[in-house]
Amino acid sequence: MSALVFNGSPHQIHLYDNDTTLIGSWEAYNNVDSTATLTHIRNHTYMMQDRTSPKHHVQDANGMYGLHGIVRFFVPGHHGIGVHSGRRHYRTNPGPKHWTMGCIRTTDEAMAVIVEHMRNSPLTAIRVEHNCGTHTHRAPRRNRTAHA
Repeated sequence: MSALVFNGSPHQIHLYDNDTTLIGSWEAYNNVDSTATLTHIRNHTYMMQDRTSPKHHVQDANGMYGLHGIVRFFVPGHHGIGVHSGRRHYRTNPGPKHWTMGCIRTTDEAMAVIVEHMRNSPLTAIRVEHNCGTHTHRAPRRNRTAHA
């Protein structure tokens, strides 16, 4: 069994194998759109839900969920929160810095490794740390429709 650790202060997500061996670290943000009901993911350990590819998910580096879909975890009161990539070439805050509706956004490269690793070692949890108001940056709506 494997686990993810998201550290909101240096904006990094880490993938650990079952023996606590670090598999990889990548840039990641929890920049939440100002219209979302969740301001940021609180420091806590959350249980993983599943790796899902939304019904109409199109593998697109600039799409909502990037090339590899979304890995969801349970955040009480907020359905659908997870880790994904996407918006790589968006004109405002491209890539991991692009706002979400509460999710953690990382790179397509990170998601490729995470998804591949999950085939042999399922993810059990994600630990969120150092992700308080001082470290997170709530993204403005920028006068257009909010996207995940």
